[in-house]
Amino acid sequence: MVPTQFYFSGLSDRLGRKKVYRWGAILTGLWGFALFPLIDTGSLPLIVLGITMGLAFLGMQYGPQAAYFTELFSTEVRYSGASLGYQIGAIVGGALAPTVAVLLWNELGIIFVSIYILLAAVLTLWSLSLLEETGGQPL
Repeated sequence: MVPTQFYFSGLSDRLGRKKVYRWGAILTGLWGFALFPLIDTGSLPLIVLGITMGLAFLGMQYGPQAAYFTELFSTEVRYSGASLGYQIGAIVGGALAPTVAVLLWNELGIIFVSIYILLAAVLTLWSLSLLEETGGQPL
């Protein structure tokens, strides 16, 4: 994931933060439907492929994320705004995700974990639609 973060952060400097982040969300949402069948094969190369591609798509979001989040705030509140937004989002969205995924898997089946990933991606895309592009803007 780390090499993709470097690559996609640089790409977001050239193409725009939202565009790269959007494609990362789309590909992550769709990849959830390929990931679990690849893992279920029991084949080490296919498991590695499934996880590696998923992490690459996450790198498309994490690469531009630091710059994008900080650029959304004025310089007077940039550090606090980006930090609070990131930390609250991590607690509300990230802390519950593993528990929700296990409950969905146990109660409804693994396909519902894929649907959960897709819904998170849709929520990300909706959020992006409400934000402005910051790449290339004067700070």
